[in-house]
Amino acid sequence: MAFIREIKKRDSIYLVKVESYREDGKVKQRVLEYIGKKEDGVAVIKMDINHLDLTNVKRYADVRVLLQLARELKLDQLLGKHHKAIMVMVIAHLLCRKSVLGLADWTTHTSLYEELETEPMSTQQFYEAFDHLNALDFAGVEAAIAAYWKQIAPHDSSAFVLDVTDTYYSASKKDSSARRGKDGKVSKLVQIGLIVSFTNGFPVLHKTYEGNISNIKTFTDLLKPIAALGLESIVMDRGFYSEENVTDMDALGMQVIVGMKQTAGIKSRFLDKIEREQIYSSENRIELKDTVVYGQELGFLSGKLIVIYNPKMEVLKRDKLLEEKVPAENVKYVGYSLIYHNTSQEVKSVVKKYFDKDIVERCFKSLKGELHLHPVRLWANKRTEAHVKICYLSLCILSLIQFRCRAAKSLNLSAAKVLDELQYIYKVDLVHAKSLKKYSKVVTLSNQQKEILKALKCSV
Repeated sequence: MAFIREIKKRDSIYLVKVESYREDGKVKQRVLEYIGKKEDGVAVIKMDINHLDLTNVKRYADVRVLLQLARELKLDQLLGKHHKAIMVMVIAHLLCRKSVLGLADWTTHTSLYEELETEPMSTQQFYEAFDHLNALDFAGVEAAIAAYWKQIAPHDSSAFVLDVTDTYYSASKKDSSARRGKDGKVSKLVQIGLIVSFTNGFPVLHKTYEGNISNIKTFTDLLKPIAALGLESIVMDRGFYSEENVTDMDALGMQVIVGMKQTAGIKSRFLDKIEREQIYSSENRIELKDTVVYGQELGFLSGKLIVIYNPKMEVLKRDKLLEEKVPAENVKYVGYSLIYHNTSQEVKSVVKKYFDKDIVERCFKSLKGELHLHPVRLWANKRTEAHVKICYLSLCILSLIQFRCRAAKSLNLSAAKVLDELQYIYKVDLVHAKSLKKYSKVVTLSNQQKEILKALKCSV
């Protein structure tokens, strides 16, 4: 019987095909064929390149890496019986931006089905996966993903940022009516509430709303799932502020930093009593990224109200308003803004955290840019919601890539750039013209590609 034997010569280990035979009562071996050698513990097969034919080239590394990261987030366990189809859509959403109708063709040019160990999927299977995704307890999926994020990034799991964005979609006339978006365009509108971690922007919760709902109502609806996740602290823009929301968060023991609008009551009760000479002093000075402001803290509700004075903004806006002959009472409070908080942090820390909350804007930019969420082209409202869930899961993977790349100090790459680098690592299928033996070969990796895989804790 023939078998493979390792033969060590100097620093190399060679693989040969041998068979045993008996001669003069002794068992000996004869070499039948030289197979190849071992390099770094991996068998490298000998190939005569003059007789090799290329049979297939498949997109490989980026697909394989994204699948590994999806499995790291336990998506294969969390998404139920249609998890393979959903993961195909998540990965395709990050790489090719095809419609559902174009997925079946795109996937055949990748190693995705091979990695998933499944047969090619039809368009009908993808639509069934959409419907399954809507029927799923997605709050449980988000909770599990948030718990994993807390495990791998405990330093970034205490403070979170909430904001809302809108996007347009195609749907049948009977499903919904057109509404005006933030950019003034009138069309079918869907709003997305998104909560991300403060430092790295990892998404832990999202919810889709039809139409143009106020941020105050959005937050009221999100408060229960926020509480269920056990979030300790949240930073929000002034559109989310209401005394009821603040009181509810305080009752839940949550810390909040939220902007406030200048209502008539707030102006008369607080702003009218602020002395410019007192707030505009060195002890109240706060340096931000692009400007300098001054802050003064006052007691309000169960927390504190911080009055912020920005002299540069006052000059810019006041000149413009005076030029336009705006009434004096409308010019009086230019340059002032308000923040409410119930934390134990100092004024400077609260103000800096509030103005550094743009991490969620960058996440929305990813949703509408790298993830191509604008507009959504589906023909049923429920499938539109499922599409947003696909975008959410894609953003989770994208954020994990960004997190790992930031941790690797030698890598100064965005998540989008990482995927661009990995797309050039193909797998080629070869066949030997004489022996008809089949081989698979991954193209040689560059040093940067090796560094990326190491940072992501993935392999090809």
